[in-house]
Amino acid sequence: MRATWRWVHSDLRTHRGEALFAVLASAGVIASLLLAAALLGYAASPWQRIFQQSQGSHVWLHGREGREGFDAAAVAPLAALDEVAAVSGPFRTAAATLETGGTRAGVALRATGARPPDTARPLLTEGRWLTTDGPRDQVVLERTLARTLWAEPGETVTVTLTGRHGPTTRTLHVVGVAETAEPRYRAGQGDGVGWLLPETLDRLAPAATGQSVGLRLKDADDTDYAVQRAVTLLGAERIDQVTTWQRAKADLGGDDRLLGQIFAAFGLAALLAAAVAVAGAVRARIRGQAGDIAVLKAVGFTPGQVIRGFLLQHLGFAVAGAALGTAATLACGRWIPGRVGAAVALWPRLPGHRPAVTGVPVAAVLLIAAATALAAWRAGRVPRSPPPARPIPPPARSPRSAAAPSDGASPRSSSSAGAPPSRRPAAPAPSAPRPGSHSRSP
Repeated sequence: MRATWRWVHSDLRTHRGEALFAVLASAGVIASLLLAAALLGYAASPWQRIFQQSQGSHVWLHGREGREGFDAAAVAPLAALDEVAAVSGPFRTAAATLETGGTRAGVALRATGARPPDTARPLLTEGRWLTTDGPRDQVVLERTLARTLWAEPGETVTVTLTGRHGPTTRTLHVVGVAETAEPRYRAGQGDGVGWLLPETLDRLAPAATGQSVGLRLKDADDTDYAVQRAVTLLGAERIDQVTTWQRAKADLGGDDRLLGQIFAAFGLAALLAAAVAVAGAVRARIRGQAGDIAVLKAVGFTPGQVIRGFLLQHLGFAVAGAALGTAATLACGRWIPGRVGAAVALWPRLPGHRPAVTGVPVAAVLLIAAATALAAWRAGRVPRSPPPARPIPPPARSPRSAAAPSDGASPRSSSSAGAPPSRRPAAPAPSAPRPGSHSRSP
């Protein structure tokens, strides 16, 4: 194992650029998957998103109008209940009918201040909130109600309600459109919500008003028990209607279910694509280092040690990349412009945040490890380098060539004794002197 670690350390020092690229690639994959999970929670759970952003109420208690209902003083003990975390209201309300362009819709007009409440705060999607400046009679409509009436900021709607001296009809100026975590408007099933200033409600219905109060609970599972205690405290005969978060979630929960399934499918496809990409990168490294692997096997490395070495390297890259990508997403994701940043900022308050933050990186690392194991198995099959060939010894000298030269023979003649005979013709022998001829002395 020590030899494997030494090889891994040496390989990392030799290929620092490739190691950094592998870590950054893994971090990018993990960050993309986490952003996709945040967008999935943001888009697939619209009610959860609105409820968390607006600090919505789990329970709304609507009292009867006039003396038959409860007053503001009776609501104070609700805040002392153990199950209640915060109270929104009470708000004076009046049932009315809005009409514009021949379209009519029921509405519960709710008196609120120039500053939206902290609990069950309406989320503006268009226009602005109520002010004491500008038009005298201002109203902010709930989004589904405004869509039904085809009303936009800057337009007017006609309101009709029963006042002290009979039906009263006035014109209201729409200054904004807002979302709320309360049940949405549906024709014939429930009224929408409209917010206006208290003085505007006084001019419309100075006497025929009721009270509405919202309860934000510490635990949503205690809703039924909290409703029983609140109704007992206020008096069942004084309450006209009780709405809970389950009904509101049922109205909004299925709007983007298909979008959530699409996000989930794309997330799984991205995870598989990341595993395939990592496996391809490992195979490319194995092909590039086939010679080094062969040498390692030649010096004694077993196929198992080679496979473990590649697994240790790339599993370390995947873990480092997962940690880097997760930290970067949670720390800097909220600064991304648009819906992506809003989704990351809201994500910690949505259900399923912790399982996604831990499950996505772990699943990605395991899948990358499996893909790396399949690719590293090929490294174990690389044949080892053959041993170097033995040097060829010089040819042995023959006994005749090794014998010493004879006396009177020159070294040149002795060295050429074993040479093949020359094909050059022999020189002619000198002719003998003629008889009777005498040579002259010089």
